[in-house]
Amino acid sequence: MPTAVIVPHKLANRCIYRLAGRDRQNSASYYTPESLTRCLVKYSLKELLKDKTADDILNLKICEPAMGSAAFLNEAINQLAEAYLEIKQKELDRRIKQEDYLQEKQKVKMLLADRNVFGIDLNPVAVELAEVSLWLNSIYQGAHVPWFGMQLHCGNSLIGARRQVYDPGLIPQSNRHKNYWYDNEPQRVLLTEQLPEKSIFHFLLPDPGMANYTDKVIKQLAPDNIKKIKDWQKEFCKEAYEEFQIEQLISLSKKIDELWQRHVKEQRRMRNRTTDPLAVFGQDENKLQRSKLSQKDKILAQERMSEGVGNSSAYRRLKLVMDYWCALWFWRIEQADLLPTRSEYLMELSVILGEMPIAPEKQLDIPLFPETTPEAEAQEFITKHGSVNLTMLCSRYPRLQLVEEIAKEKRFFHWELEFADIFADNNGFDFILGNSPWIKIEWHEGDVLGDAEPLFVLRKFSASKLGKLREETFTKYSQLQADYFNVYEGLEGTQDFLNAYQNYPLLKGTQTNLFKCFLPQGWSNSNKNAIQGFLHPEGVYDDPKGGHFRKRIYQTLKLHFQFQNELNLFTDIDHHNKFSINIYGSKKTILILLI
Repeated sequence: MPTAVIVPHKLANRCIYRLAGRDRQNSASYYTPESLTRCLVKYSLKELLKDKTADDILNLKICEPAMGSAAFLNEAINQLAEAYLEIKQKELDRRIKQEDYLQEKQKVKMLLADRNVFGIDLNPVAVELAEVSLWLNSIYQGAHVPWFGMQLHCGNSLIGARRQVYDPGLIPQSNRHKNYWYDNEPQRVLLTEQLPEKSIFHFLLPDPGMANYTDKVIKQLAPDNIKKIKDWQKEFCKEAYEEFQIEQLISLSKKIDELWQRHVKEQRRMRNRTTDPLAVFGQDENKLQRSKLSQKDKILAQERMSEGVGNSSAYRRLKLVMDYWCALWFWRIEQADLLPTRSEYLMELSVILGEMPIAPEKQLDIPLFPETTPEAEAQEFITKHGSVNLTMLCSRYPRLQLVEEIAKEKRFFHWELEFADIFADNNGFDFILGNSPWIKIEWHEGDVLGDAEPLFVLRKFSASKLGKLREETFTKYSQLQADYFNVYEGLEGTQDFLNAYQNYPLLKGTQTNLFKCFLPQGWSNSNKNAIQGFLHPEGVYDDPKGGHFRKRIYQTLKLHFQFQNELNLFTDIDHHNKFSINIYGSKKTILILLI
């Protein structure tokens, strides 16, 4: 429930009691009762562990895409540890002494926490809480401190670039062309598959939903900038491509694929060097080398993030390219002048990827290579992919600096980049689960203005009175208009991104709610034998415009447990509302309905 606060009002001796839950709603911070968490994990694992050996359990990759404090991950660890010990004892025909069982169980939990679980959350505080809760849940006497630098991420699970491509035939070479690329679903290319010879990554191409700001009040407040954005959209998205530009896009896609494959190898090595040895019941201790937390942090900072290093890694280059594309959906209205032309966009992508070398203004007094990487290996990377210093590049070019600022603020998350080795070695996750946020993305200016002037929320005004009060409030609070634009850009950009056909084709025509978007994300980021367990409202089953989406749901739905909120397990929704635990998988549907 949103928190209630008392806000002093300008009228003498009066206060207004109002709700202030915007921050909490934006971060999607909602608690799931433990009884539902246990139930979801129990029946998900019942499907997942069919025909699995004990050793198979230790190889499972589990992800919670909106993890909060990792309640579902911890519950999965608890139940998987018990399942492993039960199966392993039967396989070995050997029982663990009762007095040793708890210690052995905690060791298995530590191994699972340290190697098998992954999570994403938009709220950085939630990520820190998740790290602590996973540690405390798996701690035992003599245990090492787990390191989650490559497992738990602060990001937006729904907004990011993907390993998907378009055929160049969909790129118009004349303005009479009718079937544009963005009217089609891009083709998925797994990291285990070879990139088609003639293909273009979807995040190299524009979309009419980018910076698509249509609110009447926004147009009145920034008419010149909105016009610049509309003119940019026409040139950037609608105009035909020249043949040489299409060839350039194909060439850039090949370069991206090369860097992606390089990143897979580098990430695999980083994960190996930052994983601690641990022996559990029925397993020999592996030959991994134990390293300090500070050393692990240095490996991540230098080799992956290129901090304090003159040459940027494959990861950093790819991330900036993907962030650039995402940032165009959320471009700042007040900086419309910085929007790129098509030729500028392609040129800057070439520079970022190392295809077009650019001389530094001065020699930086920092090492060219990470301290933790052999020099011969680092030199080979530069020979093949060129030397690029993105820190210098972004400081020199305001547009790229803005891209980094928007990406940091909106926390774009590119699944197949962040978890590249998981997708390359496992074709995605084995188990994706959680209770994703039940939120409709809608712009209401009162949510912003009400923080400064509560009357925006508490009273209904005519358009003229509302406009006058808005103007007075902006004058009184100098930073408020910038915040107003920022929140609008975030909400409108998110809505347009989620509604774009190329991003969420299964949801075309439906009313977008965040929980719906997590389902196709769960399916696409899982391997073919995976299970997905989600707790969500029943709206997907009766949406009159959701037939296409519902068809996909029924093809994968294995178990369905329906509940009614009579006991107010969720205090934020009406006690008559229905919700359900839904277990999805690729095998033949088995439907169970419990009310």
